[in-house]
Amino acid sequence: MELFFIGGGHVLKGELNDVLEELECKINPNAKVLIIPFATDESRYDSWMESMRQAFARIPNVTLGLLHEELSKEKMVTMIQAYDVLYFIGGQPERLLQVILDKELTGTISSFPGLMIGYSAGALAFCTDCILTKDEDYPDTIILQGLGLVDFSVEVHYRPESDDELLTLSKGRTIYALPDGSAIFYKDGNIDTRVNNIITFENSNKSIV
Repeated sequence: MELFFIGGGHVLKGELNDVLEELECKINPNAKVLIIPFATDESRYDSWMESMRQAFARIPNVTLGLLHEELSKEKMVTMIQAYDVLYFIGGQPERLLQVILDKELTGTISSFPGLMIGYSAGALAFCTDCILTKDEDYPDTIILQGLGLVDFSVEVHYRPESDDELLTLSKGRTIYALPDGSAIFYKDGNIDTRVNNIITFENSNKSIV
């Protein structure tokens, strides 16, 4: 299984240049990339697709597709199986996970043989414990059951102001904190590559790797 966790950042502002440079090494020319947009509502699909076109323009002949929420489970499975890469966009992780549950796609995603990329909410959803720390959108900490693709958790859009909360949450679990513009690549049971500074919280300790 190959997973790419992106902490956040704006494509058009150049904040993801280092991340996209690494993705160039992971995605083959002529690849077919399917965008999974379930973390946001349909009104934002066009802006996300424009960002994705900008992001993948540097890889030759990449084809982008969009998995529409109104499709049946059977059509979704067929479409997923026809692509080389799945890209889970940002937004609300609870919405993303609920649609996956409602459409009974967990097994299909878990057995996907290609690269899966999670941006922000998408990265959170890959974990067994999908942790939503306090911010302007979530006044209280929330821990959701994620897809369980890895046994660690991630903190996206990381800021040091969350350190006390993350130190507490790291008792009994490992949390990789990903600032905007950073990423980790997971392959064959291990973290294979890191893009920019990654902060680890484990057993109430903080370290930079």
